Amino acid sequence: MFRKRPFRPRPLARRRSPPRPPLPPRVRRALARANGLMADGRFAEAANIFERLSERARHRGMLIRAADLALQASRARFAADDVNAALERAREALRLLARGGRPGRVPRVLSRITAALREKGYDAQADQLEQEAAQALEEMGLSLDEVRQRAPQVTEERGTLPTHCSGCGAPLAPDEVEWHDAHTAECLYCGTVVRAS
Repeated sequence: MFRKRPFRPRPLARRRSPPRPPLPPRVRRALARANGLMADGRFAEAANIFERLSERARHRGMLIRAADLALQASRARFAADDVNAALERAREALRLLARGGRPGRVPRVLSRITAALREKGYDAQADQLEQEAAQALEEMGLSLDEVRQRAPQVTEERGTLPTHCSGCGAPLAPDEVEWHDAHTAECLYCGTVVRAS
């Protein structure tokens, strides 16, 4: 009668994301406060703010923003030596990236997290996180190896970013921003567009 079509995973080619909605002023202030606390070494306080913001974004259906904020919370918890809480936030972020239509970012993010864990001697936790990330991708019909191979490669020469976002104070790393072109990028946390020199 009806033939079931085979599942075809979405292509991983990098597509330009629609502009993120601007953050309300109170959210931008909370984000700037959390980044200021990180700079001051008050990691646990910063993590609390990032976690609240991530949870609110998730409830509003903003899965990628929620994932990015969960990653910041994970970094803050790790810096505060709360490895279990850092791992929980990292797991959440990887799941949100996979489910939110950005599986191509999972290998890059996973690589950074596991490198930080292994550097501190948490090899078993790094192995477990890799297995869980692979499982989250399998639920989407993808394998971690396939996603790694299909991830787009940067071919254009890009400019140098400022060290911090002017909108929220978050650190800006070239592989952690949304590039619009070789000289324009968007902060993942607040959506501020920044110019690279």
